[in-house]
Amino acid sequence: MTLKDRIRGYLPVVVDVETAGFNENTDALLEICAIILGFDDNGNFIPKKTLHFHVEPFKGANIEPSALKFNGIDIDNPFRLAVPEKQALSEIFKCVSDELVIEDCTRAILVGHNAFFDLG
Repeated sequence: MTLKDRIRGYLPVVVDVETAGFNENTDALLEICAIILGFDDNGNFIPKKTLHFHVEPFKGANIEPSALKFNGIDIDNPFRLAVPEKQALSEIFKCVSDELVIEDCTRAILVGHNAFFDLG
């Protein structure tokens, strides 16, 4: 069975984010991870491709100290190697788009980790 046949033409992509607060309009996206799922030889789901980015807070972003304490992110750490939000999202979207073609799927479906919490 192919991936497209297993989930009616959808490509499953697991996404998790870490933010600097709870307001999607004002608080920075600090990390994003997207895992594109595939199958192993037994037909079990496995991580096929993993994309992970530390993200630079956008200019004027609100940074809640309590959020940083909770998620343990040090936004000033030079070894974080953070990239602009646009770059991180563009690379993820490009990879998902490429995998849609490779897997012959019609669209991607988001599988959120703690999705209700991250919805905003």
